[in-house]
Formats: sequence, structure tokens, C-alpha cells
Amino acid sequence: MTIDFDEVLPYIGEWGKYQKLVFWCICIPVCIPCAFHSFLQVFLNAIPPHWCQVSELKVGGYEDAAILNLSIPIVETAFGEKTFSQCLMYDVDYESLLSQNVTWTPNTSWPTTACVNGWAYDHSTYETTVVTDWDLVCGQDWAGMMTYTVFSFGNLCGNFIFGFIQDWIGRKRAFFICLTVEIVFGIATAFAPGLISYTVFRFLVGLTIPQIFVIPLVIALELVGPSKRGFTTLMQCLAFSLGLLLLAGVAYLIRDWQHLALATSIPFIAFYAYWWFLPESARWLLATNKVDAAEALIQTMARVNGKQIQPNLLQNLIKEKELLVNGSSDAMEDTTRTYTVLDLFRTPRLRRNTLLVSFIWMVNVTVYVGLSIYIPTLGESSHFNFFIASAVEIPAYPILFLVIDRWGRRWPLCISMILGGAACIATALVPGGQLRPTLILSFLGKFGSSMSFILMYLCSGEIFPTVLRGIGMGFSELCGSIGAIGTPFIVYLGFEHRVLPAVIMGAITMTAGLLAMALPETLNKKLPETIEEAEEFGKDQPFFLFNVRRSDATKPEEAKKKGTCDFTEA
Repeated sequence: MTIDFDEVLPYIGEWGKYQKLVFWCICIPVCIPCAFHSFLQVFLNAIPPHWCQVSELKVGGYEDAAILNLSIPIVETAFGEKTFSQCLMYDVDYESLLSQNVTWTPNTSWPTTACVNGWAYDHSTYETTVVTDWDLVCGQDWAGMMTYTVFSFGNLCGNFIFGFIQDWIGRKRAFFICLTVEIVFGIATAFAPGLISYTVFRFLVGLTIPQIFVIPLVIALELVGPSKRGFTTLMQCLAFSLGLLLLAGVAYLIRDWQHLALATSIPFIAFYAYWWFLPESARWLLATNKVDAAEALIQTMARVNGKQIQPNLLQNLIKEKELLVNGSSDAMEDTTRTYTVLDLFRTPRLRRNTLLVSFIWMVNVTVYVGLSIYIPTLGESSHFNFFIASAVEIPAYPILFLVIDRWGRRWPLCISMILGGAACIATALVPGGQLRPTLILSFLGKFGSSMSFILMYLCSGEIFPTVLRGIGMGFSELCGSIGAIGTPFIVYLGFEHRVLPAVIMGAITMTAGLLAMALPETLNKKLPETIEEAEEFGKDQPFFLFNVRRSDATKPEEAKKKGTCDFTEA
């Protein structure tokens, strides 16, 4: 017999000094390595301007502008822009031309051919990248995107592996195993001798994403009370967004891909110091019957929080609960039944909600990751574009604080997805594919995607019943990982048609936004605990339920009893 940690929190405090120290000093900083490695390949795999290498002209000591003018044909893009070809060169005898002292004016009727002597690269933005070192351009440009896909497949595998490990040996040790894998193979990335080894190392780093973010989040959520779980979730998401801004700055300062790989891995060795401060999850200790360790942790929390409790609080609470449930067959059945993912699909309403949540989650991951990779490819300043694309996430948080407890979850989710999707689709209407309006619309799409991603993370956990919440969230994250695997190839379409990736992502976002209207509203509602309650949840809600302002009956004290989250208190 064991007890729920929520039954202990009234004795030790649900948001005391201990929880604040762990959250702000440990759980928030460890979001940074996840942010760094989630999108590090945007800079490692960057494709700078390039053109065919003409060794005969290079040996002659001519300036790059002169070499380009004579050897590279000018082509017209789909938007009417004229530029030097990146994959073709004139097929002529350059040594003969040089011996004739030819003027630097090419004959446009000259035949052309693919690059035969490799490529020359513009090093004004990047000193080196994976692409420039291994010539992953033109016919090989798919290889860079393939490494993104393999990385995303690592994310999928890591959800299974580290999900099992943290339930097996605990959250704390799972986190440090995850940290070790990320640091070791993040450093190994810098020394990869070729594309295959680089791809393998990125897959192994991918195993830790997003688990290196999720495990500390789980520890934080399992230490605080119900009214603070929404707040801690939003703050960790905000820390992730700030980590992306920091990544843009680091990548701007370090332009060599190998040095950048080292700079985004080695500093996190300092996080091993957290071994002496990061606690194990009290809920995991109780769930695995490690009562003595849980008792020691609870006593420490109470002392730091300034609470006086009994020396054997847990043992006494367990004995009281045993007396209450002794002889109750219903209670025993509820605590011993094992649920599986199949239970998500056994009843019609829960099955519908599971499919909706999983599809919307998959779309959110696809679009969020897709725009984060796509936007830096627009224009010449990939660092600036990535920084702005990350910065537009920040306003989502104060907006959510203002509306989440007034408008509910469903309508802000629908509105953010529909508006973000509309902005992406509108890129197709930009005259001549002008770059600046395309960027602005893409930024608006990223803002909508960021807001809907946060909202989906919050409301999906409230839609699933308590007995299936972990399984339901895990299944949704699995669907999200599947979406991320195909995302790089959506972005790859932009190499030929600049706005096509944005249009595709906008279309699926608007579709998901419309479908989100069918989700039940969870604000100020008692959350379902059983499958039976999940079947009834939301049945009595009108479709256009919108302005569900907090009433006197749902002040923070009452919200705790009803199982809802208050996002307005820090």
C-alpha cells in the first residue's frame, strides 16, 4: 500500500522554498542543452552561397568576381531573380581562353555542364559547415536534410528508451545518463571524419531530445502541487525559447561547425554538479515502495520550507490509508488494474479525443520544427532569421497568462493555429516572392505555432483521464516524433519552390485548428479520473463555448480541489 504524493504536500508545502530552489536553480538551466541540440544542425548543416570551382582560373590568381563572371552562367529563379548558378558552369577550354587574353565577358551560347572540380564557397557568413567540408550541395543536398530525419528518428527512439529508464532506475539517474549521452556524442560530432559517422553521432544525440528537457520537467511537476503545475510547465517552455535565442548568439560568434559543436556540448559538463542537489522524484520513490528514501526527502523538504512534521509522516499516512481501504474490493481493483495504450481506443469518445489530440500534436511538432529549420534558409542572414524566429515565441507567454484562465484552452488553441496557418499560406500571395514580406508572414506563422504548441501541451494532459494520462501523453508525443521525421523533406521542397514548405505547413495547421474545435474545454472543469468519466467529459458543453471566465467558485483554493491549474500565481 502506498499513497499519492499530493496527500503529503499539505504537510510540507506545495510551492515552498525547496521547490523554488530546485525549479529555478536546476530545472530551468537544464533546458538550455535541449534547446541547443534540438536546432544546432540549423547552423552545422548551413548551406552558404556556392558555385562551381574552376581550377584553371583559380590558379591564375583572378578575383572571385572575375571568375564568376566568366565561368558561371546566370540563371533566373522561380521568382524572376537573376543570380549565378550554384550547380552549373560553362563547358569551355579555359586554358585556351586565357592564352587568347579573352575579356571577362562570357558568351551565353557556351554549353554548360555540372561542376566537375568541386565547389567554391562564400565564407563571409560561415567559416566552415558540414556542407562545405563534404560538398553536400547540388546532387548531394538531400544528405543534409537526411541527417535531420535521422536525428528526429533518434528523438522517437529516445522517448521509448529514456521513458523506460526513468521508470526503471528513477528520474535523477536517468537525467544524468541522458546528459552523458548528449555531451559525449555532442563532442564526438566535432570529430566526425565523414557524413556517415556524423549522422550516427547526431542520431545518438537525438536520443536525448526531448528527454533531457522532459525528465527535469517531470521532477519539477512531481515536486509541486496541482495549482503550480501549469506555471512550472510554462516557465520551462519559456526557458527553452530563451535557450534558442542564446543558441543564435553562440552560433553567430562561432562560425566554424566543429568549434560550434564543442561550444554547445563541453560547457554542460558543469551540470554534473547537480548530482548533489537534484532530488529524486518523491512520487517515483513512493510508486516503487522506496518509503525510507521518500521519507528522508520529505523531511528535507519540510525543513527547508520551514514546516514542522512528524518524524514518520509517511508511515503514519500509509497506515491510515490501509485502514480506510481495508476490505474494499473496489478500491483494491482500482489500484491494481494495469492500463495499456489500447485502453485509449476502447470507448468512442475517448478514442475520438485521442485521435484528435495525437493528430494536432503531430501537426504542431511538424510545423514548429519545420519553420525553425525553414526560416533560416530565407535570405542571407540565417543567424538573424533564427534569432527573430525564436524571439517571436516570447510574446506567446504573457498572452497565454492573460487569456488561459479567461478564454479557456480550446478557443485560444483554435485561433492561434488558424491565424498561424493563414499567415504561412499567405506567403504564396506575396508578389514576386519578395523576401521581406515572406519572412514577416513566416514569423507570424512561427508565433502561432509556438502558442498552439504550448497550449496543446497544457490541455492534452487535462483531456486524458488520470488512469491514462501518462500513456495518452506518451502516445501523443510519439505521434509528434513521427511528424518530425518527415519535416526536413517538407523544408527540402523550398530549395526549388521557396514558399511551398510554408504553404504545406500552413494548410495542415489550419486543418488541425479547425479540428481542435471538437476538443472539450477543460477550464474550470473537474478533470476526468476514470475511463467512464472521460466518456462523459465535455458532452454537455456547447460547441461555441468561449468566454469561461473564472467565477467565485473557481478561485485558486477551489481550483485545487477541482483538479484545474492556476497559471496566474508564481
